[in-house]
Amino acid sequence: MSWKDLDNSKVDTEKNAKEAQEAQATIAKNYHHTFSTEQGKFVLNHLVSTFVMDNSTALNAQNINYEAAYKNGEAGVVKQILNQLKRAALI
Repeated sequence: MSWKDLDNSKVDTEKNAKEAQEAQATIAKNYHHTFSTEQGKFVLNHLVSTFVMDNSTALNAQNINYEAAYKNGEAGVVKQILNQLKRAALI
């Protein structure tokens, strides 16, 4: 490997990083567009209340570990939406 190869590798890495940032910005903007309408706000509020706020695991659940993990996964999807909306606000 030569110095020229290393320099070209750096350029490729920077180009890929920039393309990844642009793709993430596009995703965040689309989330913002989707959830900025009245209907989108309604749906988002419903998702937050259902899967984040009121999403506790019953202590008498048959398999409490499975149920807790499942509910955590549900909340994680909603949190991903909220993170995309925060990212869109920073763009």
